[in-house]
Amino acid sequence: MLPLSILLPFFALIALGWLIGRGPLADARAQMGLRLFVLYAALPAFLFRFVVEVEPPPTSALLAPAAYLAAALVCGLLVAAFAARPRRLAAMGSVSANVGYMGLPAIAVSPLGADPAAVGAAIAILVADVFVVMNANMVLLASGGLRAGMRAVARAPLVWATAAGLAVRLAALPLPEPLVRLVALLAGGAVPAALVSLGAALASGAGALALSPLRPVLAALPGKLLLHPALAWGVVSALGLPAGAARATVLMAATPTALNYFLIAAAGGADARAAAALCLWTTIGALPTLSVWSVVLA
Repeated sequence: MLPLSILLPFFALIALGWLIGRGPLADARAQMGLRLFVLYAALPAFLFRFVVEVEPPPTSALLAPAAYLAAALVCGLLVAAFAARPRRLAAMGSVSANVGYMGLPAIAVSPLGADPAAVGAAIAILVADVFVVMNANMVLLASGGLRAGMRAVARAPLVWATAAGLAVRLAALPLPEPLVRLVALLAGGAVPAALVSLGAALASGAGALALSPLRPVLAALPGKLLLHPALAWGVVSALGLPAGAARATVLMAATPTALNYFLIAAAGGADARAAAALCLWTTIGALPTLSVWSVVLA
């Protein structure tokens, strides 16, 4: 699962990013450079390598995205029903999980990384999250609606990296040794760079340290860290997913609110301070809650 020996270095890297985000990485251009490296090079290489090299998962593991999205839908509706206004911000904050920067990397370096069902489920959930949840964020929180959301998804490097990995795998194409080494080098930087980038963004994100902006979305905090994974656990149990796929689904749902939620909310004119605060406090709260979920699932 995700023992403290794995979780603590993850959160230490986020804390490091937060510290240097108050200093050397406080400059917006420096943060953008690091974020672009993660988004367009390191994380796509990480995902491409995973898709190419992972053992084929059992077919039943591919039900994991359906379980994840069903849990997200119910969670979002429940949070919207009980949250103070703005309800859309609260609902999307409770289901926009950080599956790319935290979920998949954490599973990859944990004992679950040796389980094809867990890895296959995690990759499938990441793709579904990009296509569905990120698109819903674009439609509900940003201007432009569905068309703008679909354009953003079509340009997403993670989507193209997944498609390229699947194409290479299905066609059984041999990769040149220099390309394999290049992908490995880039992939090796994905986890630390992504987590440092996340910490730096949280340090400078529109007054993220303020507690007062949490009031409009207070229901989203327990919704993200407790309700979303609990619902995912219920759905995977009902569907009878393999143990590795079930655990990966719950852990992906238990990750904190994704940074792209804050970026989309800010760009769309929503309450950026509330969105930034939710990202920060769900990330802080995820250390104990992820530890608890790991123990429960074990």
